[in-house]
Amino acid sequence: MIKEDGCIKTLMHLGLSLLQAKTYLALATLGKADVKTISKASNVFRQDVWRLMPTLEKLGLTERVVAKPTRYKAIPLKEGLSILLQRKTKENAKLQTRTKKLINNLQEDNLKITLKEEDAQFIITSEKTLFRKRFEKHIDMAQTSIDVVVSSHEVFEEMVFHHFKGFKRALERGVKIRALTEKAEDEAVSRSVQVLKQNGFFKLKYLSPPIPVTMATFDDKEVNIRISNSLVPNLWSNNSTIVNLAASYFGEMWNKTRENRAKDN
Repeated sequence: MIKEDGCIKTLMHLGLSLLQAKTYLALATLGKADVKTISKASNVFRQDVWRLMPTLEKLGLTERVVAKPTRYKAIPLKEGLSILLQRKTKENAKLQTRTKKLINNLQEDNLKITLKEEDAQFIITSEKTLFRKRFEKHIDMAQTSIDVVVSSHEVFEEMVFHHFKGFKRALERGVKIRALTEKAEDEAVSRSVQVLKQNGFFKLKYLSPPIPVTMATFDDKEVNIRISNSLVPNLWSNNSTIVNLAASYFGEMWNKTRENRAKDN
């Protein structure tokens, strides 16, 4: 048998107020009763019960019995829960539609906002989900190149796991992706990396550890640098000096491995 507290909480999650839930649950237990009886069983003041009954009727949870005194009959709890769930589902569907419309409008507004070259930015992202969304956005915005150097093979595989679809889309639109990381001890790579390597625009080379930095540059216009041992915090910058420094470092490391990893060229 369902505990009263649990049932009341469920009814409230489905949209009823505390007093509505207590009143409906009491009447559902009684089956049919007048306001005085409902008030006593629900521990809700009688005047509140009088006020609540019309709203429960409108929700389809109760029916009024024409008699003296006026009585009310509850829709069985199982059926009432189903009615409330359907109502909540419809409300959520409408909310999703409105939210998507708002998001689309905001995206259109954001497209109108251009960042001036002289407005160099330094941004630190400290939350994982926000970082991954920002990283994915930069992958999708890349037009010519993405260069990444990753301090360990495990971190590289994790990055590919989370952003595989984004990397694949970038390759399909002709973006060149170059990746530098350390070689796995067992020389194995994931299926995702194997799939990316099948595209001629994806190049993977290996550096000898230790690799002192994990970073990614996008179109040689913006750089992301990991500034701790964890995924976050991360530094983002479009400062031309920082970006050029990162691009030069990557180019030096890439050319350094060209001869001994020719098959990955």
